[in-house]
Amino acid sequence: MKRELILFVLLVSAFLAIGCTEKQPMAPINETTVSPVNETPATATGGKTVDVSIQNFAFEPNSVKISVGDTIKWTNLDSAPHTIKGTEFASGSLKKDDSFSYIFTKPGTYDYECSIHPSMKGVVIVE
Repeated sequence: MKRELILFVLLVSAFLAIGCTEKQPMAPINETTVSPVNETPATATGGKTVDVSIQNFAFEPNSVKISVGDTIKWTNLDSAPHTIKGTEFASGSLKKDDSFSYIFTKPGTYDYECSIHPSMKGVVIVE
Protein backbone atom coordinates (compact mmCIF):
# COMPACT_ATOMS: atom_id res chain seq x y z
CA MET A 1 0.00 0.00 0.00
CA LYS A 2 2.79 2.42 0.94
CA ARG A 3 4.64 1.60 -2.28
CA GLU A 4 1.50 2.28 -4.37
CA LEU A 5 0.96 5.60 -2.59
CA ILE A 6 4.55 6.66 -3.31
CA LEU A 7 4.15 5.67 -6.97
CA PHE A 8 0.87 7.63 -7.17
CA VAL A 9 2.48 10.74 -5.62
CA LEU A 10 5.43 10.50 -8.06
CA LEU A 11 3.10 10.22 -11.07
CA VAL A 12 0.96 13.15 -9.95
CA SER A 13 4.11 15.22 -9.33
CA ALA A 14 5.44 14.39 -12.80
CA PHE A 15 2.16 15.40 -14.45
CA LEU A 16 2.05 18.63 -12.47
CA ALA A 17 5.66 19.42 -13.40
CA ILE A 18 4.94 18.85 -17.08
CA GLY A 19 1.79 20.97 -16.92
CA CYS A 20 3.53 23.82 -15.11
CA THR A 21 6.54 23.99 -17.43
CA GLU A 22 4.75 23.62 -20.75
CA LYS A 23 4.57 26.83 -22.76
CA GLN A 24 1.22 28.47 -23.28
CA PRO A 25 -0.29 27.59 -26.66
CA MET A 26 0.30 30.26 -29.25
CA ALA A 27 -1.84 31.32 -32.12
CA PRO A 28 -1.49 29.24 -35.27
CA ILE A 29 1.83 29.95 -36.91
CA ASN A 30 1.58 28.98 -40.53
CA GLU A 31 1.54 31.73 -43.09
CA THR A 32 -2.09 31.39 -44.00
CA THR A 33 -3.23 32.02 -40.43
CA VAL A 34 -0.54 34.26 -38.93
CA SER A 35 -1.70 37.84 -39.13
CA PRO A 36 0.59 40.81 -38.80
CA VAL A 37 0.05 42.89 -35.70
CA ASN A 38 -1.22 45.87 -37.68
CA GLU A 39 -3.52 43.68 -39.82
CA THR A 40 -3.53 46.00 -42.85
CA PRO A 41 -3.90 43.97 -46.07
CA ALA A 42 -0.89 44.35 -48.35
CA THR A 43 -3.15 45.08 -51.30
CA ALA A 44 -4.69 48.02 -49.44
CA THR A 45 -1.32 49.70 -49.04
CA GLY A 46 -0.08 49.02 -52.57
CA GLY A 47 3.38 48.26 -51.20
CA LYS A 48 5.84 45.58 -52.17
CA THR A 49 6.82 42.50 -50.19
CA VAL A 50 10.45 41.88 -49.24
CA ASP A 51 11.48 38.37 -48.20
CA VAL A 52 13.83 37.77 -45.26
CA SER A 53 15.07 34.21 -44.70
CA ILE A 54 15.81 32.78 -41.29
CA GLN A 55 18.66 30.38 -41.93
CA ASN A 56 21.72 29.15 -40.05
CA PHE A 57 20.51 31.06 -36.98
CA ALA A 58 20.61 34.40 -38.81
CA PHE A 59 18.26 36.78 -40.62
CA GLU A 60 19.23 37.15 -44.28
CA PRO A 61 19.46 39.95 -45.10
CA ASN A 62 19.80 41.26 -41.56
CA SER A 63 19.22 44.87 -42.67
CA VAL A 64 16.43 45.88 -45.05
CA LYS A 65 15.50 49.33 -46.37
CA ILE A 66 11.88 49.68 -47.49
CA SER A 67 9.18 52.32 -48.07
CA VAL A 68 6.10 53.06 -45.97
CA GLY A 69 3.41 50.53 -46.89
CA ASP A 70 5.85 47.75 -47.77
CA THR A 71 5.69 44.31 -46.15
CA ILE A 72 8.49 42.20 -44.75
CA LYS A 73 7.88 38.45 -44.91
CA TRP A 74 10.16 36.34 -42.72
CA THR A 75 10.38 32.59 -43.48
CA ASN A 76 12.07 30.12 -41.14
CA LEU A 77 14.29 27.75 -43.13
CA ASP A 78 16.01 26.31 -40.03
CA SER A 79 14.83 23.14 -38.32
CA ALA A 80 14.93 25.03 -34.99
CA PRO A 81 12.03 27.30 -34.04
CA HIS A 82 12.55 31.07 -34.20
CA THR A 83 10.57 34.25 -33.50
CA ILE A 84 10.55 37.78 -34.83
CA LYS A 85 10.12 40.31 -32.03
CA GLY A 86 10.34 44.08 -32.34
CA THR A 87 8.78 46.91 -30.39
CA GLU A 88 5.89 47.15 -32.88
CA PHE A 89 5.42 43.48 -33.85
CA ALA A 90 5.90 39.88 -32.70
CA SER A 91 5.42 36.62 -34.53
CA GLY A 92 5.21 33.89 -31.95
CA SER A 93 7.20 30.71 -32.54
CA LEU A 94 7.82 29.81 -36.19
CA LYS A 95 8.65 26.22 -37.07
CA LYS A 96 10.54 25.19 -40.22
CA ASP A 97 8.89 26.64 -43.36
CA ASP A 98 6.51 28.87 -41.34
CA SER A 99 6.29 32.55 -42.27
CA PHE A 100 5.30 35.81 -40.63
CA SER A 101 4.54 39.07 -42.43
CA TYR A 102 4.28 42.64 -41.17
CA ILE A 103 3.29 45.79 -43.05
CA PHE A 104 5.25 48.88 -42.01
CA THR A 105 2.97 51.91 -41.98
CA LYS A 106 5.27 54.51 -40.39
CA PRO A 107 8.80 55.64 -41.22
CA GLY A 108 11.51 54.76 -38.74
CA THR A 109 14.15 52.23 -37.78
CA TYR A 110 12.78 48.97 -36.40
CA ASP A 111 15.23 46.70 -34.61
CA TYR A 112 14.12 43.12 -34.02
CA GLU A 113 15.50 39.83 -32.74
CA CYS A 114 14.64 36.20 -32.21
CA SER A 115 13.43 36.02 -28.61
CA ILE A 116 14.51 32.35 -28.46
CA HIS A 117 18.02 33.16 -29.76
CA PRO A 118 18.73 36.81 -28.77
CA SER A 119 22.01 36.87 -30.69
CA MET A 120 19.93 36.81 -33.88
CA LYS A 121 19.24 40.46 -34.70
CA GLY A 122 17.94 42.41 -37.65
CA VAL A 123 16.79 45.88 -38.61
CA VAL A 124 14.15 47.29 -40.94
CA ILE A 125 14.62 50.89 -42.10
CA VAL A 126 11.38 52.43 -43.35
CA GLU A 127 11.66 55.64 -45.38
